[in-house]
Amino acid sequence: MRNRRLPLWLRQILERSVDHRYYPTVVALIAFSATLTFAFPFVAVLIPAVLLSPRRWKSLGLLTGIASGLGAAALVTVFQYLGSSVVISHYPELVQSSAWQTAAEWLQRWGLVAMMIIAGSPLPQTPALLFCALAELSTPGIMLAVGFGKTAKYLTLAWVTARYPSRFIDYR
Repeated sequence: MRNRRLPLWLRQILERSVDHRYYPTVVALIAFSATLTFAFPFVAVLIPAVLLSPRRWKSLGLLTGIASGLGAAALVTVFQYLGSSVVISHYPELVQSSAWQTAAEWLQRWGLVAMMIIAGSPLPQTPALLFCALAELSTPGIMLAVGFGKTAKYLTLAWVTARYPSRFIDYR
């Protein structure tokens, strides 16, 4: 299945920068843009990034978690700037999704702790971020909650990938 592979341009960026000292920063910029645009799940980039440079798993996990927190704060700011009517009219599927219902319930019950749990879990975080923006929760609080949740998730995933790479390598 070719659709499971990274796009060529993204693979080229990782391969060209892997030997440079700024490689974790490049991967962090990809994490920031993936979170800001919610165009693709960043985990699909993190695993190959760690496989290309397993010794840097700590810096990759830490920097990408921080970058995801910053990207989430930027996305919430954009959502707040556009306003609820514009956002909902452009993304009606988010409001109707089961992820929206789950995120709304959790965020109403536990606040930013729920955002941290959602960010650190496999649950989609974009509906939760949209809900946070519409509920006008603290943007710095969202940045910290997502940053902590994603950092924990990405450090764990990076460690597992570096430690047990055979589980993540496609043998086709």
